[in-house]
Amino acid sequence: MKTTKWIKACLLLAAGAFMSVQTFAQFKVVGYMPSWSGSVSAIQYSKLTHINYAFALPTSTGGLQAIENPSKLSSLVSSGHANGVKVLIAVGGWNNGDDGAFESLAANASYRTNFVNTMISFVNQYGLDGVDIDWEYPDNGASANNYLALMQQLSTALHNQGKLLTAAVVGTGGASILNGVFNVVDYLNLMAYDYNNYEHSTYNYASQSLSYWVGRGLPKAKAILGVPFYARPSWNSYATLLSQGASPNSDYFGSDYYNGIPTIKSKTNLAFDQGGGIMMWELSQDVNNANSLLSAIYQVKLDRSGTNPPPTGGTLIQAESYTSMSGVQTETCTDEGGGSNVGYIETGDWMAYANINFPTSGTYKVEYRVASQSTGGQLSLDLNAGATVLGYANIPVTGGWQTWTTVSHNVNVTAGTYALGIYAQSGGWNINWIRITKVSAAAAATVAATSQNALAFENKVAEKAPVLYPNPVATSLNLKGDFNQPGGIITIYDLTGKQVLNAKGGVSNIKVDGLPAGTYLLIYTKGDKKVTQKFVKE
Repeated sequence: MKTTKWIKACLLLAAGAFMSVQTFAQFKVVGYMPSWSGSVSAIQYSKLTHINYAFALPTSTGGLQAIENPSKLSSLVSSGHANGVKVLIAVGGWNNGDDGAFESLAANASYRTNFVNTMISFVNQYGLDGVDIDWEYPDNGASANNYLALMQQLSTALHNQGKLLTAAVVGTGGASILNGVFNVVDYLNLMAYDYNNYEHSTYNYASQSLSYWVGRGLPKAKAILGVPFYARPSWNSYATLLSQGASPNSDYFGSDYYNGIPTIKSKTNLAFDQGGGIMMWELSQDVNNANSLLSAIYQVKLDRSGTNPPPTGGTLIQAESYTSMSGVQTETCTDEGGGSNVGYIETGDWMAYANINFPTSGTYKVEYRVASQSTGGQLSLDLNAGATVLGYANIPVTGGWQTWTTVSHNVNVTAGTYALGIYAQSGGWNINWIRITKVSAAAAATVAATSQNALAFENKVAEKAPVLYPNPVATSLNLKGDFNQPGGIITIYDLTGKQVLNAKGGVSNIKVDGLPAGTYLLIYTKGDKKVTQKFVKE
């Protein structure tokens, strides 16, 4: 920890508090509300900044088809404005892949003008705050130029009335959205989902999406990261998955892949670090209880904005302040606060911290500030050299060794002073600090009542998760772990979802020397159990 003179610290604290308020206000939380699903009264308005009502459909000459459920839209505007939330109309959407009306109206100057005038009238009629264009897949060439012309004309008309213009765009590969669009929109909603039917919205794909658009020149503040509140390939909502027994803390259930609370929190941290906000499709697919994904987003927003400081008694441990260790090294850290972090962590490495006091028995929230360039990993937290294993935390790919995010889990501890240990169940990550905060009795009771079984299942899976090494690998990938037993199936996919290798369970190694360099996903399946691990082929 670095020390400064008292007066300098006070000035920095005051400046930090001012910046935190600004950050809180500027970080956007955008939710889509479909016309066909969900109740206006069930929306958690206090956790949103913008709501897009979906969808209005254009005609080929620049008009609008009759809006579905107009009374719902009126109610949404009234409720949203009463809660300080801006409401926009989303125009277009997937529409069964038919964007013919957009293609037609954008290609004709008269039709473009008609569409702009129609949208201004519609916005004024319902008291809306702006328009979100969901022409998701314009073609390259003439179509791309027409899209830009349409957006420029809309921007002028809407901004002249103090209204917003936004657009929904694909996560990556959006070459038909020309860079000129960046200057005329208030922000873009990046649809970093539906990449494929297999893990269609991973943390890695979210990182790629932000890197793609910001790398092309989109201002960071205009890059709004999209997350799904549903699964692929079934399209079941997150709420439906939970009702069927899925864990709110996992990313897969049977053959379905979705974003649970840890991944949603990690992506929100990513959006804070590399974007200007987060968007979700869609609000009616969430739950209104302790497992709410929107609540998880809002919690990160509070934490990152400094408006929700750690409760009194929280203990911050710098990772490099271990009293003993095996296999790790320290390095200069560029995360907020500077100093050093622990790196070069491989599977089986560990760090121990003596005399860590837990003053009362109960539930504690343990947060880890971590980074991983390409593989992610997993750690376990223990007491007294592994005598008691408290739990496990998965570490996502953040896209860089100094690209930081915060992950957390709740653990139950009996009052006492212990040697606290962090063990690398699988390596490939850095750690900057650990923060331990006592959870209030009421909050702990809520967590226990809503997610005890899910957490137990997740920890059981984590205990048995196979270890892959070496990682990165050049020729032969070694496997060990309880799930790698006869009777299962091992399948390896590349990040496009293409199956590239498979083997029967029970093998101790797999030859991967024929694979191109890159990141891969290994799935071990046995009955209704499924475990996924990432590895990198050199």
